[in-house]
Amino acid sequence: MKKQEYKDNHDDNIISGVHNYCDRWCERCKFIKRCRVGLAELKRLERDGDMDDTDFLEEFSSILTDTFELVSKKAAEMGIDLNDLMDNSHEKTEKTPNEIEEIAKNYGIEAHNWTKNNSEQINKLTLKVIEQELAIPDFTEAFEVINWFEFFISVKIRRAFLGYQSEDDFETDDSNGSAKIALIAIDRSIEAYLVLYHQFPEYEDDILSLLKQLSQIKKQMLITFPDAMSFKRPGFDE
Repeated sequence: MKKQEYKDNHDDNIISGVHNYCDRWCERCKFIKRCRVGLAELKRLERDGDMDDTDFLEEFSSILTDTFELVSKKAAEMGIDLNDLMDNSHEKTEKTPNEIEEIAKNYGIEAHNWTKNNSEQINKLTLKVIEQELAIPDFTEAFEVINWFEFFISVKIRRAFLGYQSEDDFETDDSNGSAKIALIAIDRSIEAYLVLYHQFPEYEDDILSLLKQLSQIKKQMLITFPDAMSFKRPGFDE
């Protein structure tokens, strides 16, 4: 079947389909003015308050480098190979779609509960930093990222499986695109947990447990959707 294409004939500046495979975090998106969903969100943000367009990943990249070796050692003690999280080649021990979705759903619930239970501590530390007239710390951004993606991952995984093993080229592409943004959300969540690990070593067991779940989800998604990371998202990968 001929591959379908997204079309938008109303505005040449709009990138057709760009909103289908994004992380839906409009205020942090460089394509917000080239996306119909983004433009609608921009109007809301301009009406309700200022945007924070800081790319936090660049802000704490040095912390990730310093922390990864320490976290990897601790993770190894729990049977987690963090290097494996970045490896696209895996032994094909494929789980069923329902099993993968269930792991992702459970991760979302546990991540939500963990951040909720520790939000008071984070708020206290943040207020202390503000009172000292220092910059807002990276751990507040890390919490935001984890909160943003905690349920997003399972939603995108569910969407990815809607066209799983379809013979329709468009549905296959859509599944790979949804799987790719789920994998990107997993990687960003992993990076955020590394920052929190650096800031809150007393929570290392909790963080490593959540990392283990993300590791399982990512491994299974790469097995099930081996072409996902090759998918070219409109705008983002062009």
